[in-house]
Amino acid sequence: MSNLLLSNQPIFDESCLDLMAQKRQTSNLGSTNRTDVLSPPPKEVLCEVLNLNEISVEWLAGDGSDRCYYRLSSKELPETLVLMQLSQSDAKKLHNDGYDWIKISTLLHSKNIPVPRPVKVLADYAALIIEDYGNDMLESEVMELSSRKDLTGITSLYQKCFDLIAQMLRIEPKNDQIWTQRSFDEEKYLWELNFFKQQYLEKVLGVSWSKKQSDQFDSEVLSLSKFLADRSHYFVHRDFHSRNIMYHSNNLALIDFQDARLGAASYDLVSLVFDNYLPFDLNFRQRLLSDGLKTLAQSVEVDQLNHEVKAVTLQRQLKAIGTYGFLTKTKMRGDYLRYVVPALSTLTSDQVFDQRWPFLSEELPKTMRKLLAK
Repeated sequence: MSNLLLSNQPIFDESCLDLMAQKRQTSNLGSTNRTDVLSPPPKEVLCEVLNLNEISVEWLAGDGSDRCYYRLSSKELPETLVLMQLSQSDAKKLHNDGYDWIKISTLLHSKNIPVPRPVKVLADYAALIIEDYGNDMLESEVMELSSRKDLTGITSLYQKCFDLIAQMLRIEPKNDQIWTQRSFDEEKYLWELNFFKQQYLEKVLGVSWSKKQSDQFDSEVLSLSKFLADRSHYFVHRDFHSRNIMYHSNNLALIDFQDARLGAASYDLVSLVFDNYLPFDLNFRQRLLSDGLKTLAQSVEVDQLNHEVKAVTLQRQLKAIGTYGFLTKTKMRGDYLRYVVPALSTLTSDQVFDQRWPFLSEELPKTMRKLLAK
């Protein structure tokens, strides 16, 4: 890895850390206060499918997903397992033609990419038992290493992540694979950017635009969506951030990969480097991005990566902000709005400005910062 360690400057944005710490005191993020908790199958059913006499079932705090997770343990098991309780369309897929999680897990495992593997399928109970990769996420491991001022350890972890992304980019698309049958196409990008408008600009900030501003937003969203859709040729995890990368036995493993699809080559790298759960300062993010791009250039033309990365960053961060509004105001999952400030800190003119969409890449972030400062 390049000279990430030459600077003695702090790697975290102190203002973001302070704000997140203040809001965390009143947050119920990851708690069991959900009103939509999905109950696991009866213990006797779990014992039967696992050939056990007794079993313990422990709730696992999740993130923004509708799925619920439980840890299964027994003196008769060599290792703990995790039960994934599904809902709605996921439950139907598991019962009918197989759940996407199983298909993607099988694919990634065949490419030597570390992921949990299915152990038992309980289709009648809309549940899946999978391998357990523990509780430690990349997020918590990075914070622990930071507390010990171990920058070498942090950068080593990120290099491992870059290597995993490069591996995924080398997966050859085949028409019979589920991830090639869906894409970050123009329609998907349009939906995500309008989702941001509805769930954050309107519901959280109460923004009311003139017709001119509204028309400019729509025009630039369409232009940005078309640009990015034309680059959707690679395997992307879709949600490659520090809470979907587990740290287990000194190794990394990926989770929450069931929505993998065709996307831009830099998409997962941007998701990782501009991950708002870890409020790195912008200089450190830029250094990580530079090193990540060098790693990915072994799999993809570097000019292609450089040409798209600003647009990918802009779209990804706006969508993330919309999700924070949705999870906080609509789903009532806790205070995800505390991650808006770290997200906005990455939407600087140097990082995302493009004259093809000046309203989205410059005027809008400035307006959002002003409204938050009030």
